[in-house]
Amino acid sequence: MRRAYNSQSGFTLIEILAATALLAVVLGIFMTSMGQSMQLYTKDELKTRMGLLARSLIVERASDRLEPGVTTGLQDGIDWRLECTEGEVQSGVQLFQLKLILRHADISESFSTLRVEPLSQGRYP
Repeated sequence: MRRAYNSQSGFTLIEILAATALLAVVLGIFMTSMGQSMQLYTKDELKTRMGLLARSLIVERASDRLEPGVTTGLQDGIDWRLECTEGEVQSGVQLFQLKLILRHADISESFSTLRVEPLSQGRYP
């Protein structure tokens, strides 16, 4: 048996419109997720920069003799504030608490650490 060739075979206009609409929805979801991924990546990259800056600032400030007080500055577009407070004196060492707050636009990160320094001759209680 031989089938007759139908010159009218193919997709209807409704089928093409439905496929186009489905493709538009899938692409819309994909583009939205890509946009959100880029925003999260940018925020994560900024937080990484802030963490590296915090480490650098704390090491830089703690390499000198620590003095209680507040230091502020701006580096790489990030505002920072370092608070140094004295803690207890025990066994010939002075304890200092360093609290660093970094701000950039609406993102704020806080870091803190403790440092121990030997007391100099004139600083024993």
